[in-house]
Amino acid sequence: MKKTIWFLMLAVLVNTRLTSAQSLDNSDPCQRQKDGAKNFFGFVQFDKELRVALTKQDPVALAFLVRFPLRINDAGGTISIDDAAALKTHFQEVFRPAVRKEILGTNGEKFICNVEGIGYASGVIWVNATDRGYAIWSVNRDAVPPYPQSQPNVPRVEYVGQTDTHRIVVDTLADGSLRYRSWNKPRPVTEIPDLEIPKGTDSFQGTDYCAVPVYTFKNGNVVYEVDGGLGCDQAPDDATGRLAVTVAGKETDSWCY
Repeated sequence: MKKTIWFLMLAVLVNTRLTSAQSLDNSDPCQRQKDGAKNFFGFVQFDKELRVALTKQDPVALAFLVRFPLRINDAGGTISIDDAAALKTHFQEVFRPAVRKEILGTNGEKFICNVEGIGYASGVIWVNATDRGYAIWSVNRDAVPPYPQSQPNVPRVEYVGQTDTHRIVVDTLADGSLRYRSWNKPRPVTEIPDLEIPKGTDSFQGTDYCAVPVYTFKNGNVVYEVDGGLGCDQAPDDATGRLAVTVAGKETDSWCY
């Protein structure tokens, strides 16, 4: 009898702990709840403070929930908000009413989870977890209804950079295809490019906040791969990306600036 009671008590205790663990995991829409010793607070606390800051339109409170520089994306390209002072000055431009409405209306199944982190609604903001807690990494101002029906900024520039010997541009044409162009230095980019490759592909390499866009183009047996960012790689201070050229299996890397 005593053994039966002991086993029942043990079963209740285990079930309680499992239920608590499931509740903790479910509090994070991407199941990425970190160790409390590493994070100042979990996703639930972050989300709560975010909603209060947006409802009160308080840029100071929001500055604690942002990773600077904050990327602001729309059809016109990408700009950055570099510090709390800039966020306060441009708060209404970045978190305009339609953006705030989308964020505040996000709950339950409306969260997105992928290599970019946690997305609110249709990706109007992206949030990542680090050892210092959760923070907004980017704002996509066009990811709110009514969604843009046209592309006023076509071709859309995806990446511009230069190596020691070339100037390169990756852009998206009106049909949605990617194009690579390069000019041999010192030829000016106002002239016809020395090399133009259409119909490239794009992907992301790396995970979480280390992920960077990678654009790949093939020209015969030569493959051109442009990293449109640095991710978490160690790089020279003024580098913005990298170009890898592979010929017959032999790869040559160059930093882009």
